[in-house]
Formats: sequence, structure tokens, C-alpha cells
Amino acid sequence: MIHGREFQIASLNEIHFKIVEMMRNKPKGKVLDLPAGTGRLSWMLHNEGFGVMAADIGIDLFRNPEIPIVKADMDGRFPFDDGSFDYAFCIDGPEHAENMYHSFREFSRVLKKGGLFTLSYPNYSNIESRMRNIFYGVLEPVEPYVEKRGKNNGHINRPVYALLKMALQYAGLEIETITSEKIKYNQLFLAPIALVISIFTLIKGKRGRKKYWLDESNSWKILMGGNGLIITAKKIR
Repeated sequence: MIHGREFQIASLNEIHFKIVEMMRNKPKGKVLDLPAGTGRLSWMLHNEGFGVMAADIGIDLFRNPEIPIVKADMDGRFPFDDGSFDYAFCIDGPEHAENMYHSFREFSRVLKKGGLFTLSYPNYSNIESRMRNIFYGVLEPVEPYVEKRGKNNGHINRPVYALLKMALQYAGLEIETITSEKIKYNQLFLAPIALVISIFTLIKGKRGRKKYWLDESNSWKILMGGNGLIITAKKIR
């Protein structure tokens, strides 16, 4: 029997287990897992009683013969009808999409109204990333183009939280919850700088907080959050 920890994965290890805990008490329904990778999250949700459809641009590494998988590109039209799923997951996917506005519109299209979209991606808005951007001029090291499974496997999109939220809103997806995969202890020494940013948020006032979503972007759970953010959003239109 395959266990959840035995799958080779490219995402942060803790994310799949945290998502399953979040889903455990949700009503069972039809799930889209894109990009599915080797299939660990698909397998875990399947074992929780969800009806899982997996999808990925490369399906050769998928390890779950009992779960259907189809070829799908996050930068193309998903091969599913409108309103096909109760839940959709894009785990460590947005940073690989050339156009996350298009990707989120497609996830929204294939979700039923009221359906939940869960994504994870690197926390480009935590205090460590912000300090890196000041001193290095980029949020991450620039990765060379590497052809893998027919597509660049590097991080080609590095949205900070506010830009990600904007793309979700344009797709008719309203954020409900934000969390991290774990506490990032090695950035705790930067907490005084995070505190200064929090004070700035208060000084900026209601207009600034509304215009730039500072209450969210500069919230402690994002500023002091871990390497990955896990966001759930509901389809509202």
C-alpha cells in the first residue's frame, strides 16, 4: 500500500497534509487537482472519500492508476465543462503559470458557484522575501530555462499577495482563508521590521489600507508567514 509520505513531490512537504486536514470535515464532492504531479494530494483526497480528477501538463509521472488523469495546461483551456467541480486545487502551481489571470479564470469556470478553490504558492510577501527584494532586487534567484515534461519547470511568475488577490477577484473568486505551511523560525529576528510595517499600516489610514489591501498584505500571518501560503477562495459569480 502506498502511503502519503512515499510520493516524490516538488511542493513543500507539509502543504498536502495541512490541506487534507482543512478538507476533512468538508462535504464530499468532485475535486480537480491541477497540477497533480505524482499524485500525492489526489491520492490523499481520494482516500478521504472525494471524487478526484487529476490533471497535469505531463502525466507520465502520475502514480495512481485508480484515479483518472488528463493532460491540461494552466495556460490553456482546461478540458472540462463549466461548473464540473465542487473543489479545485492548484498546489504550488501559480508560480509556474505564464498568465495567472487566465489560469484563475479557468479554475473559476470549471467550479460550481459556491465551490472552493485552494491554492498554494511561495510566500513572496513575507518579511524575508521583502528584505531579499530590497538587497537583491528580485524575490528569488533567477532560474534558467529548463525544458521538462514539455514546459519550463522554473518559477516564471512571482506574484506578491496583493497581485494574486487581484487576479482571484477578476476571476470571481473571493478569498476566505489564508494560512502558511508552518512557522518560519529563521526569520523571527526580522520581527522588529515587520512591526514597523504594521505601524505604517495603521498610520496609512483607511484609504491606504483599502487601496493597497494593507490590512491583508501586511498582516502578521503573511509578513511572518512561512515559505508557502495556502489560500482558499469561494466562487461568487
